[in-house]
Amino acid sequence: MELKLESIGVSDLVGLFNDMRISSLSPLIIHSFDVAKIASLMMKRIGDSDDVLYAYISGLFHDIGLLALTELKMPKGVFIAMKADISHGGESFNLDSLLYKIDKDCVHSQFSYEILKRMRILPDEYLRAVLNHHTPLKVLYGSDKEILLSNLINVADTMAQVIRKNINIGMVESVKALFEMLARYPMIDEVRKAAKDLISSHIEFGYVLDDDPYIERFCKFNFQLGFHEAIEFLKALVLLVDLRSPFTLSHTSGVAFLAKDLAYEMLKTDFDSLAMYVAGLMHDLGKIKTPLEILHKPGKLDMHEAYIMKMHVVDTYKMFSKYPKFEEFMAIASTHHERLDGSGYPWGLKAKDLSMRSRILQVADVYEALTEDRPYREGMKPRDALGVVEDMVNHGKLDANVYETLKEMIRNGYEVKRSDIVLVEFFGEFENIEEVKRVLDRVSQELP
Repeated sequence: MELKLESIGVSDLVGLFNDMRISSLSPLIIHSFDVAKIASLMMKRIGDSDDVLYAYISGLFHDIGLLALTELKMPKGVFIAMKADISHGGESFNLDSLLYKIDKDCVHSQFSYEILKRMRILPDEYLRAVLNHHTPLKVLYGSDKEILLSNLINVADTMAQVIRKNINIGMVESVKALFEMLARYPMIDEVRKAAKDLISSHIEFGYVLDDDPYIERFCKFNFQLGFHEAIEFLKALVLLVDLRSPFTLSHTSGVAFLAKDLAYEMLKTDFDSLAMYVAGLMHDLGKIKTPLEILHKPGKLDMHEAYIMKMHVVDTYKMFSKYPKFEEFMAIASTHHERLDGSGYPWGLKAKDLSMRSRILQVADVYEALTEDRPYREGMKPRDALGVVEDMVNHGKLDANVYETLKEMIRNGYEVKRSDIVLVEFFGEFENIEEVKRVLDRVSQELP
């Protein structure tokens, strides 16, 4: 199979983010699309075509840090106030309640800023707008454009909340509340004029008042991300999946790093090493759909629970199969639970069907899982984990050459990267990394 490291269309990444709404994060992701649509339609009345694109992306990812914090708090049931169904007639969306419960200090804005900065998808003034999207207008500082953009994202965010908070009462009440908000809410004259003009356009505002992201309409962008920037986006999605449970905090990143290092030892090229890192990042993203009661069960899964758990591979495959540029990587990622003797899942492939890259990922996933703490056991020591892998090799399930390479790496002092190292790797070296770690540590300690 020929792997290609290509640029990725922004519309593909937006589509992947939309696919995450199948999870318990659905309310926040719907809110994110609401803000993106409102922000871009307002910017259409203020700036040029590039500004419209950047306003959409800023609105879409302004709360990606809040998504991460929400996943951390999920085990305590904090998200119960916002059920997944917030469509018309469903439960209202109360973002203020969520913020009060998990992020009174609005640390999530800093998280969002750092994630987007690593993606290198937005100009600096838009990054600042994301950072300041909860900052009151009267204390905003910076250039005139930075203040305008920060206020625009803040107003779009507030408009989206007003719409969702009142939608279950009725459309008339929702529109009435929106007009009242526009009359009294602090905003720059240019932003107020754009907001009023938007809601006066029945055609355009109609696209805001439902759950459809209208990706094809809003994402007709001739805009490509470089491959390394696309990897940063994948890492953001990984963060959302791994933070769902303290027991998977570093699983995906750990598998990705180990697969990357095994590939370099065996295949001897930076290309293969990077390709395996990408496949490792992708391999468990379907777990965004796996119910938390299964992820956290303090014991062996029963037959029905195991069936649901195994669906994560299919869910991952379905997420990425719509995007041709991910196809080759998905062919590796979707085989991480296959076994050489045909006993794996979901395809039941055998040795002749499995490339060396697939075999590397299988060993990396098994070893990483064995050495991690889980709800029902502590993680194994490296020697014990290697013994289990060796047993699977002897029973014809895993590749002997990959196992021997891993054993040699461990003998030479290799250690799989764990949560703190993964956190620094993800967020990079920035002035507030200790604050990020402190908040994550504090939240994790509050878990039952």
